[in-house]
Formats: sequence, structure tokens, C-alpha cells
Amino acid sequence: MGNVMAILQDVDKCMRCNGCVISCKRTWKMKALNPGVHKTAPDQRVIIKSQKRVDMGPFMRFSCWHCTNPPCAKRCPFGAIKKMSNGAVMVDPELCNPGGTNSKGVKCIYQCQIDCGRGGYPKVGVGSDLYSTAKAWKCTLCYGRAGAGESLISSYGTPLPTKATAAEIAAVPEKAHQPSCVYTCPARAMMWDTRANILAYINDPANGFISAVGDGSMFWASRKVLLVPPKADPYVEDHVTPLISSLVSGPFAKAALVPTLLAGGLAAVIARRQALASGVEGEV
Repeated sequence: MGNVMAILQDVDKCMRCNGCVISCKRTWKMKALNPGVHKTAPDQRVIIKSQKRVDMGPFMRFSCWHCTNPPCAKRCPFGAIKKMSNGAVMVDPELCNPGGTNSKGVKCIYQCQIDCGRGGYPKVGVGSDLYSTAKAWKCTLCYGRAGAGESLISSYGTPLPTKATAAEIAAVPEKAHQPSCVYTCPARAMMWDTRANILAYINDPANGFISAVGDGSMFWASRKVLLVPPKADPYVEDHVTPLISSLVSGPFAKAALVPTLLAGGLAAVIARRQALASGVEGEV
């Protein structure tokens, strides 16, 4: 059993260069169906979008959260969506059969997209040159590209590179590759590490975070603003997030947040948010 991995986006460092978006599309041979349109779609697994009403940051990553107990996997009639040992929730395109009917007579009606507890994923369509028919597409933490504990899936392409040192790989073998978005980011705004290490990093007072959100294998943190947990697809929340952001990013919100952090620490804040999310959306 390997390490459960996760991605942390330090939103204060993100400058929305879209390097992660472009590298993801190239790595997975995604089609350019909607160039310049900032939405998650069959041809786009991750996007970067401002949390505020005006496009001035903080810039948030929108993608699959890789839930601990993913609801998208539960009703797939073909068992195509799986929670892997490294934390990734991947879609097996060989098993995925949108609109098809399994041997028990259960038809695919895009249950995975309907059941997504985070709003917006997976997306179903002909989104990649890897396959000529419609499939469910989403971020998979680049599973299958030769990280420790993964079988290299040759149809996905060659092993991905890493910027981790030999010592880091020895400590965490899963760092033998980095997801394309993490490897490409010029601002080093994304971290690929064990889920435990990322939570420890977020909660270390020396790192100065005042706000952190996330669950599963996707986390966000900021030293400047109170973050709103992003849905998978910004189109789902575009009417709500800018208003919330205007309220929570102001001086009053920061002043109200400080006593909470002093009393219970970031761990308690994150735990509370996760409990609330679980109560509203079920097991995620």
C-alpha cells in the first residue's frame, strides 16, 4: 500500500499564466474544442479562474477533488471509475461506455456526472485524441504515467518527469513523477506530496496561512484572503462565489477569522468545513 498523495495550490503564488492548463491539455492530448473559454469540459480537465468578481485573484484551481469516498464511482454501471491507492480517482476509458447498458441491464445515464458531490465533474464527450468515442473525462492526478505503485498505461504516453530530488523520491516514491500541472507551474504554486505532509504544511504556523480549504486529494491555502471552497466547475458557482468572495475577503472577515484560528488552529477550521460538506453532500 503506497502513500495517499495530494495537490496543494498556494493561491497567493498563482499568476494565472495558464501553464498548468496548457500542459494538461498537451499531456493528455485533449482536443481544443472551446479555445479561450474558461470552463471545465470534456476537452479541459483543469482551469484557473479568479475567485473574485473582477479578474484580479486570488486565482483558484478548478478540477476534480479526488474525494476520499467518491460518489461518482458508486453508481457507474461498468465500474470504470476507481479510487486508487495513491488517492487518485481515475476513469478507465477501456471500461467507460457512456449511454451503454451493462450485463445486468443497468444503463449509463451519466451517473458519475449527476452524482458528483463537488459540482461539475466528470465531463462526458469526445474530449481527447486518445479515443475516438465519447468517454468520461476528469483530472486523474496523471495516474498511469509511471509513478510508484502505478502501472504504466502505454496508451496514455511516456512516463512524466519530476523535479523531485533523489532523496525526496526515496522518502516518497510517488514523487518519481509529478502531475503535469505541478511540474509545469513556473511560480511553484502547486505542491505534490503526501496528503499527510500537505496537511502538516498547511497547519504549520511558520507558513503563515490564514485560510485553507480542501478534501480528498485537493487543497487550497492562502496567507491573504479567506477562500471559498471551489466547485469542480466554475460555471456551477459563478453566480454565488463572486458575492461570497466580496464578503469573506474584506477586513471584517479577516478580523473575525483570527480568534477562530488562535482558538482551534487551521486543523479545526478544515475539519469543520469538511464536516459541513459531508453533512450537506453525503460522503465525499
